[in-house]
Amino acid sequence: MNLPVIFNDRYRLFKKIGEGGLAEVYQAQDMSLGRMVAVKVLRAEYTRDPNFLVNFHREAQSAARLSDSYIVAVYDFGQDKNRPYIVFEWVPGSDLRTVLSEQPKLPVKQAVEYAVQICSAVGVAHRAGLVHGDLKPGNILITPAGTAKVTDFGLARALGESAMDEGEVVWGTPAYFAPEQAAGDRVLPATDVYAIGIILYEMLTGRVPFVAVDDQEVARMQLYEAHIPIDQLDPKIPEPLARIVDAAMAKSPNERFLTADHLREALMMYQQGVLTGAGPQSPISAVVGSPLQKAGYTEATPARKTSRPASPKKSPPAKTGVDGLMLVLGLIAIIAVVGLIPLFVAVYNAYAGPVGENSGGPTPLPSLQPGQIRMPDLVGEEEAVARAGLQEMGLQLTVTGQKPHPTWPAFTVIEQTVPAGSAVDAGSEVGVVLSQGPPLLELPNLIGLSFEEAEPQLTAMDLVVQKYEDWSPEPPGQVIDQAPAPGSVVANQSIVTLFVSNGARIPVGANFAGQIVLSAYEIPSLQYRPGDMVNLTFFWQAVTTPATDYTFFIYLTTPQGGIVSQVEAGPQAGGQPTSRWPVGELQVATYRLLIPPTTMAGDYQLRIGLKDPDSDVRLPVFEAGRAEADNLGTLTLRSIQVIQ
Repeated sequence: MNLPVIFNDRYRLFKKIGEGGLAEVYQAQDMSLGRMVAVKVLRAEYTRDPNFLVNFHREAQSAARLSDSYIVAVYDFGQDKNRPYIVFEWVPGSDLRTVLSEQPKLPVKQAVEYAVQICSAVGVAHRAGLVHGDLKPGNILITPAGTAKVTDFGLARALGESAMDEGEVVWGTPAYFAPEQAAGDRVLPATDVYAIGIILYEMLTGRVPFVAVDDQEVARMQLYEAHIPIDQLDPKIPEPLARIVDAAMAKSPNERFLTADHLREALMMYQQGVLTGAGPQSPISAVVGSPLQKAGYTEATPARKTSRPASPKKSPPAKTGVDGLMLVLGLIAIIAVVGLIPLFVAVYNAYAGPVGENSGGPTPLPSLQPGQIRMPDLVGEEEAVARAGLQEMGLQLTVTGQKPHPTWPAFTVIEQTVPAGSAVDAGSEVGVVLSQGPPLLELPNLIGLSFEEAEPQLTAMDLVVQKYEDWSPEPPGQVIDQAPAPGSVVANQSIVTLFVSNGARIPVGANFAGQIVLSAYEIPSLQYRPGDMVNLTFFWQAVTTPATDYTFFIYLTTPQGGIVSQVEAGPQAGGQPTSRWPVGELQVATYRLLIPPTTMAGDYQLRIGLKDPDSDVRLPVFEAGRAEADNLGTLTLRSIQVIQ
């Protein structure tokens, strides 16, 4: 696809940011609302297959039904010239895979917080009857504020479906999928729990538990081999956290946390210091076990006044002739249904409060009198959510003011008149101040300036600058366009994309059959008249010695593929046929393509390729680079316009 391009007169796609086997993802601007979005476009070769179209639409529907602050939101679904697309929330920052490539081992506190947020997002899917099925660091985006957001629910399956698709292809990514996926069995919420366990394992240790020379061997290891516990790889990792990871990565789904919500509860209890070694039994552990108790851990008894929780230590393994873990997990399911674990955590937090490192015990909250209610923390909640929550508690919300805030979005509570945790009479009014969002700024007109002149202006306005280079007859380095447009009103820290000329030379990086790479090409104009000549210069490199003297062809075609004009010749750069090109040396070849005098006004495409002159067989395109390839060995470079 030649960029930039506008879909349905609304979405301006200007940068490819990712791709998979079925679709490509672009950064785009929603010109109607003036905001950045991500647009996922089905590849052209699949648009004629009804099954792919149905599955692509199903992806949009699956993702759109899930709403959570830790899930990348779906905004729109549509089709432009037979190309279906899905519009997603734009998340600036990078994915967790990039974060881990720069910092393989994350601090324990940060890794656990990311895992809690991932569990929150995946728990929404589980409650909706869906399993994500392909959780991995590449599908977890990390915002500049350090928040994890899960994306790519396109493979989400209904609970109980097989881990094989109709073509008998394993669903998931081998390094992160669960044993039941390796075996092609039905998927469960516990399938996602296993993947989250591996992601947490990698964040804490800097490595995945199973590595092999191929995917088949990794799958075998997922099925049959035990992982090395993380506290053996790094003794600094707290033992309770290591046991949570062990439970999440149990081989049998029945021995794991049942859903992402259960894993989230355990991680939050770890964060709050609730998990400790065996000692005085808590109200929960007295009646039910959990996967953590496989290692002898229980929930800590809340400290009273100046007493401290018991020191962590490991209980000896129980000696029994029955499968105690299965019994424990069965009891967990019952307890989860009646909600005792969340209740215990809530009661513990309300009456014990956080324990400081050097404190003698928790600071007690004010006691409640008859008819009084404990005030919740509203800061960060949307107004509608906060209002509904207070109404359920018998309180009323009153908006007392609004003011800009650099980070909280508009209509989010940023202040409350009654402090969180204090006692308030039932029926009372609670005043809140709402955010108006970040301060708004008007964008200057930067078109015509050099990038070196434009960038400091935006940086001084507390805006994030993104540079995108593209073809232009203007001098290299000059700003030729900007998004949002000049005069647009944006918030501070918004992304502003500057489109910068890189001259008439366009980088491509397309690989033909592993032998020849088209590094770049030059075209002096994108507009022509009937009868004009298009002067094209190509820059080639041999990556291995070409097998023969290939013929090079250039086609000018209609968007549907009909050939309007063509040139076929040997790409004899410097008089040398392809078989004599030295490996790695740049070869330059120039051609002239006629626009026939009878050509109608409209958009046309430049398509090229290489073929064997004896057999007339085209070289396959192994990698399209910044162009677009079909399955017939043809590379589409870009569109040009014929005017009258």
